[in-house]
Amino acid sequence: MRWLASASALSGALLATQIQRALSYVVPPGSPGFYHGNSSEAVTFDEYSLFLNDKRLFVFSGEVHPWRLPTGKPGWKDIFQKMKAAGYNAVSVYLHWALSEGKRGELDFNYYRSHTDVYEVAKEVGLLVIVRPGPYINVNGGGFPGWLTNVPALARTNETGYTEAWTPFIDAVSQFVEPYQYPDGPVIAIQSENEFFESTPTNPGRSEYMQLIEDTYRANGLTKIPITHNEAGRTGGVYAPGSGLGEVDLYTWDNYPNGFDCSNPTRWNELDTQLDADHQMIDPDLLWASGEFGGGSFDPWGGSGYDQCYILTNEQYANVFYKNNYAAETHYQSLYMTFGGTNWGNLAEPTVYTSYDYAAPIREDRTLSTKYYEIKLQAGFLHASPDFLLATRVGNGTVGSGTAYSDNAKVYTTALKSESGVSFYVIRQNSTSYLDPVSFSLRINTTEGEVTVPQYGGNITLDGRESQILVSEYPFGKHTLKYSTAEVFTQTTIDGVDYVVLYAQAGHSIEAVIPSSSSPQVIGSPSVKATSVNDSVVITGTPSGLSGVVLDGAAVIIADKHTALSFWNIRLPSTNNTVYDVAPDAPSVLVSGPYLVRNATISGSALELYGDINATTVLGVIAPASVKSVLWNGKAVDAQNPAPGVFNGTLEFGIQISLPSLKEAEWYCADSLPEIGSSFDDSEWVTANKTSTERPYQPFGGKYILYADEYGYHQGNTIARGHFTGNNATGVKLSVQGGYNFGYSVWLNSKFLGSSQGTNQYGTMIDMTNDTWTFDATDLNAGDNVLTVVVDQTGLEEDYDGDDTFKTPRGVRGYTLLGGTDFDYWKLQGNLGGEDFPDKVRGPLNEGGLFVERQGAHLPGFPVASASGWSKSTTEAPCTPYDGITSAGIHAYRTTFELDVPEGSDIPVSLQFERTADSSYRSLFYINGWQFGRFNSRDGPQTSFPLPEGILNPRGSNELLVTLWSLDADGAKVADVELSHTALLQSSKEVVVGGTVESPAYEELRG
Repeated sequence: MRWLASASALSGALLATQIQRALSYVVPPGSPGFYHGNSSEAVTFDEYSLFLNDKRLFVFSGEVHPWRLPTGKPGWKDIFQKMKAAGYNAVSVYLHWALSEGKRGELDFNYYRSHTDVYEVAKEVGLLVIVRPGPYINVNGGGFPGWLTNVPALARTNETGYTEAWTPFIDAVSQFVEPYQYPDGPVIAIQSENEFFESTPTNPGRSEYMQLIEDTYRANGLTKIPITHNEAGRTGGVYAPGSGLGEVDLYTWDNYPNGFDCSNPTRWNELDTQLDADHQMIDPDLLWASGEFGGGSFDPWGGSGYDQCYILTNEQYANVFYKNNYAAETHYQSLYMTFGGTNWGNLAEPTVYTSYDYAAPIREDRTLSTKYYEIKLQAGFLHASPDFLLATRVGNGTVGSGTAYSDNAKVYTTALKSESGVSFYVIRQNSTSYLDPVSFSLRINTTEGEVTVPQYGGNITLDGRESQILVSEYPFGKHTLKYSTAEVFTQTTIDGVDYVVLYAQAGHSIEAVIPSSSSPQVIGSPSVKATSVNDSVVITGTPSGLSGVVLDGAAVIIADKHTALSFWNIRLPSTNNTVYDVAPDAPSVLVSGPYLVRNATISGSALELYGDINATTVLGVIAPASVKSVLWNGKAVDAQNPAPGVFNGTLEFGIQISLPSLKEAEWYCADSLPEIGSSFDDSEWVTANKTSTERPYQPFGGKYILYADEYGYHQGNTIARGHFTGNNATGVKLSVQGGYNFGYSVWLNSKFLGSSQGTNQYGTMIDMTNDTWTFDATDLNAGDNVLTVVVDQTGLEEDYDGDDTFKTPRGVRGYTLLGGTDFDYWKLQGNLGGEDFPDKVRGPLNEGGLFVERQGAHLPGFPVASASGWSKSTTEAPCTPYDGITSAGIHAYRTTFELDVPEGSDIPVSLQFERTADSSYRSLFYINGWQFGRFNSRDGPQTSFPLPEGILNPRGSNELLVTLWSLDADGAKVADVELSHTALLQSSKEVVVGGTVESPAYEELRG
């Protein structure tokens, strides 16, 4: 059976189709146009793929939010190098408006907010960049500055007040991007808005707003790169070219196919079989592009934890669901997230906690997951297979449904073929519920016609929840794989020898055929054999470890999949290829063994490799014959050189560390709630004197508006103090709103009345409580009385539906004083200075409103030994978090510890809490002035809090502040909190000069 006509006829048909589609593509009004053949720009696209300088590429991107790792360039370089090594050729970045404009009119893009630093690091490493500046993004408050909650205009519309708010930010973003547009820099696309929707008669101003953003980009010189948009769920091509007002150059779609239910991590959804049909429906003239595809899952307060989320979206998930995308000719894919990072400070929104690990391929502590290595195999194949970008579907199905390519009804096959005759077969089991292996044979197409493989005995095996991409007539260099029942990882040509790397699961039989009249030589593991049959070399066996089959001018490397995970194809610098080029013609070296290979260069006759190991490692290298020696992280490797350019050696591992015990440390402690004392003076606090609000959320009672945001306090703990006169009051009704899992406590004068807490979005969904607190007459004064309400909010809401949900109040939503009287006045307090926050380095979201935060006790250099109210654990017990407090209230604990992490190592350190689920207490902690964790003992689930190098000083002194807020009347204590490490690595990663990032100390901010 021949599926396609002759190559010449096919080429003519393809050319005609390309011309027709280029003519039918609708260039959005105002766009210079980026359709290949009709554009002179370096970045173009057609219905198959993106082009850079007329060269096709598969865009393999991953989402990273640099501001979730505020260590700046060294930390970002570490992540980008890991992505590059795994085959990513692009990074997608959200930009966070709120972090850059904490006070209206004062834009700040310094430090971890720097755009140019991100683009420069990406350019150095060789990653392309997709910029996603919103203005709306799916984060705390939609990424909107807190002050925007007080702007009455409806957000995400073209209303004037909102337009005037976002325009300076987008102007600035555009001006930063402009000089970094490809080919001058790494930026290849910029997104307008985020998972947005079009105007309707009942919901106007949306498309008009979308168009305003695009016009602003172009007015600021963004004319060399396409504007994109990401539709949530492929519902109909929202803002696709030709759709009308607000249309973009390149439409993309988002999907999270396994959802976010980490409490049922082994329950999978079925695969989406409509991807290709949706492509044809929405816009067949455009490459099929996924702007966000599930790289993991978020987890809520009270959730299952990210290890469970990882099971839900593990390497098997990546293997099956990502290959389903490729089967549907998705040639642009960005995995959200690839590195999640940390919701440090008050970055978290109500639906997530401090960790934004996201079960991503690169975990929050920057270690590499098994999913990372699975992705490396996939990306390696896609970049090694330029024919895949032109392969179109010729059939799909299983026995009894569609086109059956296998003889097993449980196996589903999608067959694709390029104009050059290369065929690809994406195979999987019919249902994600099938967990057992199946065996089968497969009908494939070759230049000799249809062949059923294997031809020389045995079967192909497919495990449960496994997908494979098999090939026929697959070129590598000057040679061809007639077919292979093992998967291709990568290919390269070194000194005229064509290499291809194949892999299969251990225990699975493989068969590969290469036309060649040479006599094959098998080296390495004897589990694979090669014979000459009819001017072809037939490779059979069961991969175990590494085997090689050497032919004239070619070598086939066969590995079991576990071994293949430690294989690396590292590109070398070349004057003939850009730093971003990962195609087969880009020169490279093959390396096996290390945990990570970051980069490689040839200097003279030496191959210089840089990377990480986590154990003593056997190193294997295939390089040009001109290489006479190998260096690892700058040191010569004692390696055997059995053949020109081939090296085998051992990388010795010897990293150890002993972390200090916090239990044995000297602690200082202090009360952090002096506000309930009778002598506390709040006269300098903001007076809450507003009697109305323009936001859509009105109060439930009381004369005055007590929403914290109305007075410039947009994050962290806030405190409200209501004053009333006389002893007639009998109680108070309070409505307090703080987001899911928020909490608050209330005192009458110094008498604790009680606490109330919310729940998460998967339970009873409580983000506000309505409570009545009864007063005891003996606790009232004839004169002034004070009701103190301390609120722990969990962030502002997103604004996903564009209905101003982010303006939902935080703090006291309403109040009624019972007993025939009313409050005389209210005072409010939040973070020091509110929108006029003093710490311009750590930024607007680092601090909250607790007394010790306002005092500056979290800052380096705080004079704890001489500060009023602080006691020392070595002279005054109890004074540690392990002792805790015996009544409701808030205490703070401070200590210092030294670290001595060995040079040339990467040892992720975390602060590890022990949870007491029946104790309602909350802690936040600061390390060297940076708030890096919020711990909720009742709800959890997070107990381990990574402390990234640069925030933590790995070789020097560190200052730690921990607060303890007991919401229970009988107090609380921390069962345990200690330092722990999550990995031991010998590493070449760049370190932060001086140990910590530049940031101000106590003397500068409070002294």
